[in-house]
Amino acid sequence: MAGEAIVTVVGNLGSDAEFRKTPKGTPVTSFNIANTPRKSVNGEWVNGDTTWFRVFVWNYDAAGTATALRKGDKIIVTGRLQISKYTTKDGEDRQSLEINADTVGLVPKYAPEPQVPVSDKSDEEPIEEFPW
Repeated sequence: MAGEAIVTVVGNLGSDAEFRKTPKGTPVTSFNIANTPRKSVNGEWVNGDTTWFRVFVWNYDAAGTATALRKGDKIIVTGRLQISKYTTKDGEDRQSLEINADTVGLVPKYAPEPQVPVSDKSDEEPIEEFPW
């Protein structure tokens, strides 16, 4: 669909990812992520309002995503944003922010420090820093 907004969201999973198939057999994994902005106020970090997104991962990526993601994981999602409107059982009109994901990835909580490459040749000088 032309004109769709492409977004990238980083957030935490609110529950385990759920894998299923549509009635026509198309694999889909769905999950909710919460994005809570933080800002510094008088030298202290304060949480802003949390925004929830419903994410859908389709076809070949669906099974692997469902296997890899668990409640609480920090992830990054890039995809097409849409707003779905619905009515609750009580008759209230609501909206839901949904993302049809193009890419999903885990954000490591603790990454090891990069290691300096080691040369196999003893006569070469060691590399002191990375070129980037």
